[in-house]
Amino acid sequence: MRPVLLAALLFAAGVATGPAFAIPFEDPATGFKVDPPAPYFVRPAKSNHYDEAVVVNSATGSPSAGLGDKYLCQVGFKAQPGSAELNQEEINLQVQQPDWLSNAAAALSQSFDITSKTTFVLDGATGIELVGLPKGGQGAGVFISMIDTPAGRTTLNCATPSDELAGAVNQFRLIRASITLPTIAPAQATSPDSPGPAANP
Repeated sequence: MRPVLLAALLFAAGVATGPAFAIPFEDPATGFKVDPPAPYFVRPAKSNHYDEAVVVNSATGSPSAGLGDKYLCQVGFKAQPGSAELNQEEINLQVQQPDWLSNAAAALSQSFDITSKTTFVLDGATGIELVGLPKGGQGAGVFISMIDTPAGRTTLNCATPSDELAGAVNQFRLIRASITLPTIAPAQATSPDSPGPAANP
């Protein structure tokens, strides 16, 4: 089982299981979509932490999921009302500050030795990428990406045995590239007073 991280880095429990279908997940109301390339497939999941969540597995079993885990990666979206007050450019400027990446790495370093930390851009949004190996060498290595938008935060969590992590990082980046970020929070999408999806910044 993965060590417990701070709330923004938590893997959600209670993931739905069942037959896998190689079709994308898409929520037209929020714009949230995950369409990973073969051999990966996506399924909706239940989560106590995220407003919307899916899990991603490999049809070939490679990279391997962490010991005892039912999925290789999870993508979750959590609305953040405070983010709606900013446009994407303003959020990007915040994320690009050195302290933003350093603080996230410090949170993860409580349980993992950070082997890589960097920023990236997805759909015009600047995100942070963290890669870590378990302290003491026991357990799974992790690949975490977090992207903030006016709608909220989208997080990709992946875990694989430590000896597979280095070779899996580029595969996890391909999965990340298949994410379409939400343009509107789920609560707004279902509200009868909602004005509809927000315009792109």
